[in-house]
Amino acid sequence: MGCYRCHHGSYYTDQILHDVGTAVPKDTPHTNWDTPTLIEVWRTAPYLHDGSAATIVDVLTTGNQKQKHGHTKHLSNEELEALAEYVLSL
Repeated sequence: MGCYRCHHGSYYTDQILHDVGTAVPKDTPHTNWDTPTLIEVWRTAPYLHDGSAATIVDVLTTGNQKQKHGHTKHLSNEELEALAEYVLSL
């Protein structure tokens, strides 16, 4: 999926701003977002910069239309759920 490119190291973050394809017109000119740590991400819902993703599965699907937030469109529902459970376990 490529999540490790931005979510790596001890804190699962590269601490760099990225365009993950979630910007909306009202965000202009700001379109790059901080890479959040995945440590205890279960505490921080809702997700994405605008709170538009209620769950981690939402981040990986509806919040990831341009596949800039990981390459997940090929995953089955079962695989998406497993990935979400893993992320929530960190």
